[in-house]
Amino acid sequence: MNVVHIAGWVATTALAVAVGLSSHVIANQSKNPVASIAAGFGPEGSAKANLAVTTYAVRVAKDPKAAVKPLERAMARETYRSEPLSSAAVGIMAAAMRKPADRQVREELLDLAGRLSRRNSLVATQILEASALRGDNRTFFAWLSRSALTDDERRTLYVGAMADATARDGSVEALTPVIGPSPRWDETYWEMVVRRPTSLVNAAKVRIAVAGKPWRQTEIKSTDRKLAVNLADNGEFEMVRQLGLALGQGRGKRDANLIVNGNFARQPELPPLDWNLTALGNLGASIETRDKGLVISAIGGARGIAARQLIRLPAGRYTLGWVQSSSAPVKTDALFARIRCADPESDPLAAATIPLVTGKRSAAVEMPSDGCMWRWLSVEVAVPDDAAGVDAYLRDLSLTPAAETVAEMPPHRP
Repeated sequence: MNVVHIAGWVATTALAVAVGLSSHVIANQSKNPVASIAAGFGPEGSAKANLAVTTYAVRVAKDPKAAVKPLERAMARETYRSEPLSSAAVGIMAAAMRKPADRQVREELLDLAGRLSRRNSLVATQILEASALRGDNRTFFAWLSRSALTDDERRTLYVGAMADATARDGSVEALTPVIGPSPRWDETYWEMVVRRPTSLVNAAKVRIAVAGKPWRQTEIKSTDRKLAVNLADNGEFEMVRQLGLALGQGRGKRDANLIVNGNFARQPELPPLDWNLTALGNLGASIETRDKGLVISAIGGARGIAARQLIRLPAGRYTLGWVQSSSAPVKTDALFARIRCADPESDPLAAATIPLVTGKRSAAVEMPSDGCMWRWLSVEVAVPDDAAGVDAYLRDLSLTPAAETVAEMPPHRP
């Protein structure tokens, strides 16, 4: 891990947490250390360490790189001599050690402080920073998890730092045992991490890991669907496939139909490996499981994708079959299927377009030898502005390889 990567990690995680926590430290580290010191009785030693933490935190709020002042360090040392179990005192003493030569002693002090208390914000922040600097993923994520569990007020901040750090090398091995037991903040984590493009691949690896033993988290949630869709949009098709297999998709398929849920017998489970349905004001699609059909509704002037899914489809010849009916005649070019390469850099115009005309029909489709293995199959509409609209019913949509294509297709190993 080079210096630039280390600096970036610290900047986006540990130091970001430190800034956000400063006001929390001020409010909660002690009730009134100044009054305690002025009174001259009671646990004055603890009060001095708490005052040192408070004044230090005030400066950190303005400058995350602020250093501990000699007076603050002296107050902490005085507290430590009388109360060696004071996590506030140990935290300030460790924060004052910024020279490279002090690194080992500082880390030993932080380890001691962490054993004394897991709720001390100053200690937690320093442990996060130190573990980030030395590339210790397990300690970093373990302390983020502990802080998220013990600090309701700052939980979102901690979990956001965790979602950012998911992009780091080694995060999958460190995060899996943290996410596996389903901590109460894990839903927030998944909502955040699916919105971070650089963390998507590692997030998928973590999700695959916790779907296995011993946690077996195989229930498909809304965040799993967002994760799969965003991975596909980023061109991570193989990772989408692996995620689907881990969550029970793509297993037990016996027929030759390459389209998942092409008979519309159930609601989509994991788009884009299953149907991703559009629901807009001028265009929408829904599945009626009782009648096993896809209902497409569009008003005049509507153009776009009503439903689509991602299919592993090498070059070759295929047959697309369907049954289409409608409440009113549909123009030939108003409802159609389109198959195009899913690679974001591919030519969107190089696609096969098949009009979905009324009745039970089929059409030959040839996929070019363009090196593309993953393609979008979409059901689309293009309703003229002066048309009344479309209300169509699609059943038994299938895509099957021709005999020569079956012989040429590479094996698909899960």
